[in-house]
Amino acid sequence: MAFYDQKYIENPMFTDWVFRPNPMLDRHWEKYLLDHPEEEAQIVELKSRLLELKYSDETLLPEEKIEIAEHVIDRIEYEDETKKRRTIILSFMKYAAVAVIFAVIGGLVVYLKSANESVYKQMAGQIVQIPSEGKGPVLITASGENLNLKKTSSSVDYTQTGTVVLNNDSVLKTAVEDSKAMNQLIIPYGNQSKLTLADNTVVWLNAGSRLIYPTEFKGKTREVLLFGEAYFEVAKNVEKPFVVKTSDIQIKVLGTHFNVSAYAEDKVIQTVLQEGSVELSKNDAGIFGERIIMKPNQMALFSKTTSETALSDVDANYYILWTKGLLSFDEVDFDKILKKVERFYNISVDFSEPTFRAIRISGKLDLKGTREEVLEYLEKVSSTKIKKLNENQYIVNK
Repeated sequence: MAFYDQKYIENPMFTDWVFRPNPMLDRHWEKYLLDHPEEEAQIVELKSRLLELKYSDETLLPEEKIEIAEHVIDRIEYEDETKKRRTIILSFMKYAAVAVIFAVIGGLVVYLKSANESVYKQMAGQIVQIPSEGKGPVLITASGENLNLKKTSSSVDYTQTGTVVLNNDSVLKTAVEDSKAMNQLIIPYGNQSKLTLADNTVVWLNAGSRLIYPTEFKGKTREVLLFGEAYFEVAKNVEKPFVVKTSDIQIKVLGTHFNVSAYAEDKVIQTVLQEGSVELSKNDAGIFGERIIMKPNQMALFSKTTSETALSDVDANYYILWTKGLLSFDEVDFDKILKKVERFYNISVDFSEPTFRAIRISGKLDLKGTREEVLEYLEKVSSTKIKKLNENQYIVNK
């Protein structure tokens, strides 16, 4: 990827401007273009290409679009390096491919780099359509049916008799001809969901997350793919390990309780083990690759930048409070807390001064309250003022 492309894609203010524009961001980038006229061509080009992705897929998260764009562009540019004579064609096609792939397989190609693994191959061959309407949780079944779960706190239960119970009040038959087809449970910002898989594993999905999984687990492993954050209570099965795959790492268990935070926009993937044991490895580790065995009350932070993992001792209970609508933090940067609040309430909060992001605060939030109550509490503990700009946008001032 070109330097300028990488520079802008990694800037959250740029991606917000593309996918969630507001007057404040417009003013920021207008000023930036005036101050850096030599970069205008690159900015305009990249923005226009990324906007091609915004056709009718409201349930596809902006962060997922960015990660997919990065992987597709990187892959085609690699081919460009090895086939110089096709430079002009590939220069155009690298962007066109992004839009085409979105329209065809609904964003699943973010895992293209791991296509040699069975579950990725299954997904890559599955055609699904992302619904254009509805802001609640969405279940895309293995047969391609789109179901809006409507409730902000929804539940999906797969039974061993071959049915799915939605929100404890409606029943769906799960029979599909293609046993390799995958389901997707998509949780937009402002929503959460509880999912019970066919093996009785229970998964809590946080706001802004997506889980991809089979209707029933066949073969030697139970594999699922995660974007975002989820807490797993894995049903024990010593003969069939449970594997959670993210964009960079995979977590392998037999039966245990753990939390994974793997949002595309975050530079680290966080795994916190509550009980049992898990094994972490990179997706491309191979047979002799490094594997890290975690113990209860340990946290593993995998850096997407350095590909290194750091282990530390924590109280795991603090990291799963979100499943009960609570957040607890001790000397945590203000922007990290606000990012969780943004996801939970589906709002956007910016800072009038970059230094406000690093304010370290402690406390406990009850997210079952209104957004105004939560933001008022954050004002007190951070000694700032959070001003409402419109229905869903706020700014932090002193």
